[in-house]
Amino acid sequence: MNESTRYSLTKCAALFVCMVALGNLLAFIYIHVGYAHPQVAMDFSHLATAIVSINLGPGMGMIAGGLIGIVPYYRFGVAGWLGPFLGFVGIIIGKAISGLFFGIFSRRVRPSQAVIAGFIPESIFTYVVLKYFTHILLPPQIASGFTDSLIMFILTKSWIGILVVGVIVDILKRKRIVETVLAT
Repeated sequence: MNESTRYSLTKCAALFVCMVALGNLLAFIYIHVGYAHPQVAMDFSHLATAIVSINLGPGMGMIAGGLIGIVPYYRFGVAGWLGPFLGFVGIIIGKAISGLFFGIFSRRVRPSQAVIAGFIPESIFTYVVLKYFTHILLPPQIASGFTDSLIMFILTKSWIGILVVGVIVDILKRKRIVETVLAT
C-alpha cells in the first residue's frame, strides 16, 4: 500500500504544490547566488523532489521533479546554451527521472540511499545529453563549449547537492516531520 493513501487528498495536494514551489524557489535562489560558471549553479531543488517522491510515491515524484525543473529549464535551456528543446529534454525530463527513481528506491532502502541511488539514472542521462546530444542538436560554436571538464563540473556539483539532499531527507524521515504534517 502506498504511504500516501493514509493521508487526505487535500493534504497530499498541498504538500505537492508547496514542494514544487519550494523546489523552484531553491533553484531560483541558487541560480542567482551560487553559480561558478554561466551554465553551472548549485541546485538544491531536488530536496523538494525527494520529499514528494518519498512521501507520495514515484509517480507524484516524477511529476514534481519535472515541474521543479521549470526555473533551471528557463535559465539553462531557454535563456542558456541548451536552448528550449535540449533544455527540456536535459533538465525537465532529467529531473523527472530522478523523482521517479527516488520514489521507487525509497520503498526498499533508507531515504538517503534512495536519493543517492535514484540520482544515478539522471546523472547518466545528463552525461549522455551533454556529451552527445549537444553535438548533434546545437550549432558547433555552442556545442564546443560543452567540454568534458564542464560536463564533469556540472555532474560533480550535482552530486555534492544530492549528498546534502540525501542527508536532509534522511533527517526529515527519521524525525517523521512530513508524516506528522500530513497526519495532523
